Amino acid sequence: MAKVHSQKTRQRARNLRHKGWSIGEISLKMDIPKNTLSSWFKDIILSQEQNKRIEQKMLASAAIGRKIATKLLRAKMERWKEKIRKKAQCYNKQSLNYPAIGRFICGLLYLCEGAKYPSSRYLHLGNSDPKIISFFINTLRKSYKIDENKLRFSISYRWDQNHQQLKSYWSKVTKIPESKCLNSKPDIRTKGKPTLRKDYMGICRIIYYNTTLQFELQSIGETIIKKWCVLEKVRTCLQHSPLK
Repeated sequence: MAKVHSQKTRQRARNLRHKGWSIGEISLKMDIPKNTLSSWFKDIILSQEQNKRIEQKMLASAAIGRKIATKLLRAKMERWKEKIRKKAQCYNKQSLNYPAIGRFICGLLYLCEGAKYPSSRYLHLGNSDPKIISFFINTLRKSYKIDENKLRFSISYRWDQNHQQLKSYWSKVTKIPESKCLNSKPDIRTKGKPTLRKDYMGICRIIYYNTTLQFELQSIGETIIKKWCVLEKVRTCLQHSPLK
């Protein structure tokens, strides 16, 4: 049964409307449904100033709503990421000390990020993430007998970045002496365009003058992918087999 409102309540609501209050504001203040209020205000014609005030309030409310929605979305994304991080924690139990596992990982990384033979005749892998670069070079050292004299690194960087600072940074990450950093020039396409990401340290490329190791890592990665493709093909055939 619909609630019956007194004439005094109606008049109070109409007074607020005459003052330029939006229907939403009045509904919240008086706890009266918007459709009920709309029926009470049919004959009220607002002035230009009152309509402007309502429009400003609506814009302000929308801005507040966007901030709240953004905050809620960020909180939701953090919960989503934390759930996945916890799920991935099981891989902490996997030992990376075995050379075979290290070679397995380096092979996959190289297939994704490394320069391929025969276009390149030496190991050459680049990335802007210091964690990936550090992981790759350290795992490579643990998994193979690396000749440190053949190791080099180079940097691709933006025009407004300091090459000496970047050289010192990547030398610490890779544990390769600064003296073994190859000469490089800033990307001319970035001239006049400030670097927005303050944590961006350019792209570091690990270089190792050994064609055999380069091709071995490439072959390991290709073998893993090929094996996976064969297994998937077998699974698909078994799923569609009439003998199933």
